[in-house]
Amino acid sequence: MGEPHNDSKGMSIPLLPLSEIPLGITREEIERLFAPFARIDDAEWRRRAAKRGGKIWKQYLRRRFGLSQRRLQAAVAAEYGAEWRSIDYRSYSLDRAPEPKSLWQWGSKHYLASNRGGTRVRQLFLIRAIELLKPRRVLEVGCGNGINLLLLAGRFPKAAFTGIDLTLEGIAAAKALQQQALLPDYLQAFAPLSLVDPAAFRRIDFQTGDASALAFADKSFDLIFTCLSLEQMERIRPRVFTEIARVTDGHAFMIEPFRDANLTGMSRRYIVARDYLRARIADLPGYGLQPQWGTADMPQEAFLKATAVLAKVG
Repeated sequence: MGEPHNDSKGMSIPLLPLSEIPLGITREEIERLFAPFARIDDAEWRRRAAKRGGKIWKQYLRRRFGLSQRRLQAAVAAEYGAEWRSIDYRSYSLDRAPEPKSLWQWGSKHYLASNRGGTRVRQLFLIRAIELLKPRRVLEVGCGNGINLLLLAGRFPKAAFTGIDLTLEGIAAAKALQQQALLPDYLQAFAPLSLVDPAAFRRIDFQTGDASALAFADKSFDLIFTCLSLEQMERIRPRVFTEIARVTDGHAFMIEPFRDANLTGMSRRYIVARDYLRARIADLPGYGLQPQWGTADMPQEAFLKATAVLAKVG
């Protein structure tokens, strides 16, 4: 399947500031959640950014001259399979936060941060989206080690959650954690908001699966969400968006590096170099997903800016 057949020109929606999206999230909330995993060090940030930028330029040129391989599913599965095979959920503990090494920014602020801080912020976006939409059946496409669902199930115990991932290792890690009677205390503390039922995570249906051929009937879910998983699926992007629209009977909420927030500069070169997602928000209607709003107003990795987009099927 090729690119969507639609005239997407003029259909793009503006990226809104945090205060204008209907999730009721404040900057103060985000800063509180992000703080345990980040510190501000402008001089060190700039030093590391210059060094990293040079590497990205080289990777970008290799891609442009055809010297790098495309990012196919087998390579993605191998890379993330190795990560989930050695995952330690205690790395999410507020008392054992990893050394902040990644380069992040939000407006004029430069952070050295752990990716765990980004996970916690995105979790708040997911919570508020579910509060807004009130879905009964929820699917996460590309759930990895299941961290998003493990926390969401406890906050919304009446919803039925399903997660699929390409990696056997990610699903195995999540299922192993499900053998515990209650979600560990350190994960409950990591959650942005208190959990209603710390045993609800045991009822999540975790499955291995291919996002380009979802093993579900049409309109099986009220809400499908993704968090930095579609970024890995550029080579199968048309089929994935089509499948998301097919099995959704309501909305799709995607926190992904859409091109709209990565049009120029080093983030654009990084996406090309890594063969990451290059879709625009304006492409979504061609797959049957109608964008409602989008925002990139959140802490961001310096070289990969994510956009939270809510789309309605139809």
